[in-house]
Amino acid sequence: MSSDHILIFRNQGIGDLLLITPAIRAIRQLHPEAVISIFVGEWSKAAVENHPAIDEIISYPDPYIQNKQPLKILGLINLLRRKHFDRVYIFHSHNMLHLMTRLAGISERYGFSFKGTGRLLTHSAEWQPNTERYIADNYLDIPRLAGYQGNDLSLDLYLSEKEEKTANEVLSANNLNPGEYFIISPGGGINPRQNVFEKRWGEEKFAALIDLLSKNFAHKVILAGAAAEKPICEQIRSLSKTPVIDLCGKIPFRISAALVKSAKALICNDSAIMHTAVAFGTPSVAIFGPSNPLSLLLVSTVNRWVSSGVDCSPCYCNEIFSGCLRNLECMKKLQPEKVLRVLLEVISAYS
Repeated sequence: MSSDHILIFRNQGIGDLLLITPAIRAIRQLHPEAVISIFVGEWSKAAVENHPAIDEIISYPDPYIQNKQPLKILGLINLLRRKHFDRVYIFHSHNMLHLMTRLAGISERYGFSFKGTGRLLTHSAEWQPNTERYIADNYLDIPRLAGYQGNDLSLDLYLSEKEEKTANEVLSANNLNPGEYFIISPGGGINPRQNVFEKRWGEEKFAALIDLLSKNFAHKVILAGAAAEKPICEQIRSLSKTPVIDLCGKIPFRISAALVKSAKALICNDSAIMHTAVAFGTPSVAIFGPSNPLSLLLVSTVNRWVSSGVDCSPCYCNEIFSGCLRNLECMKKLQPEKVLRVLLEVISAYS
């Protein structure tokens, strides 16, 4: 029906939003003539900007919901109520988010149930975190409740012409051409819900990897990351014997993503930028420790993950991280030589 007004609701991180992009396509397929809005935190809206399946992005300061600020939440509920949505697809199992959409007067509420949640939904699917099932496929269970029958798990990130042009200007300013550089993103673990810095491999390891790359390739290395991660990149620069191009904190996430699109390969921790390589088909190696790679990456010859293989890993995924009792053994035992070996295999498979 052309008059339908559909809402998609997903809070938290950029990676979380990128992983629901197959479901966004599915929802557009289910509602080809509808007006589709997405309700996201300001932190993560960069993941869905310029998306052709979305007519409107409604963003809010993440602390409103994450910190459970009652008056701010009531304001968001009133905002949604004024827009008269017919149906909402909620990509979260939290009862508070389900209640918000019910109080906003949305009659059809599709979402996840988990450990007793979901009673406020009209249609629910089981949330399956920290399993061997790719989370993007679990997200598709929500539009499947409404009749979607597809299985396309490719991720989307739509760059504008201006963003592509800006990325090319960054390359030109650094005397680089597409395919002539590696991107290393040594940060991550920052999320409106919880910071999990234990997912970071460490400055010494990344510096050693850069030196190994210089012995195997003539390609330059770009360091990328958010402004809060600048100290990490500065430390890597000081430890590495190889000159690098440090763009950490100098360009926004979407320009970093545009650089990933034309890179020789991306090496990163389990973080949002990992998913951009998947979206663009750029070769990548993602470093995993406490989190579950099988939940976050499809098995692929081009987008690979690497871990130390210690018996306690993985210990969490898409839940609250309760801490490590083994002094981050999973990260400390992973050596740069192993990461390089997997990278060489990825590049060979891509070629």
